[in-house]
Amino acid sequence: MSLEIPVDEILARVPERARTAYTNLVTHKSSRYDQDTGWSCAYVTQQDLADEMRVCLRTATRALSDLRTIGLVRVLAWPGAQTETQVRVGSVCVESPFGLIRMEQERMPHHQLVDCAIRMLVKANRMLEDSMSERE
Repeated sequence: MSLEIPVDEILARVPERARTAYTNLVTHKSSRYDQDTGWSCAYVTQQDLADEMRVCLRTATRALSDLRTIGLVRVLAWPGAQTETQVRVGSVCVESPFGLIRMEQERMPHHQLVDCAIRMLVKANRMLEDSMSERE
């Protein structure tokens, strides 16, 4: 059983506006995919995203919020620099290196593995944001 959760399965849990925002961020002309990390980075303002989605700024902001809630987007901003939007593109591996936990994971229903992937992404993003705020 594969313990790799494709991004599409996580995206299925958000509204259409978030899926549209995700597609626009990944395909944006400034977006660059990093195969080592599984994240795509772009310097896109929320207004630019709204313009590309052909929606109001409020809808684009909500879409980004939806994506941040499930861990597929993280926004890195610090004084004096452009805001960087990072989008998860690669699958999320939820496989534990510990035998007993791994055996339990293999028996989990698939939707619980997707939940686990979301929790892992959110936790990793929170840790990154915390480490960045400590540097300021």
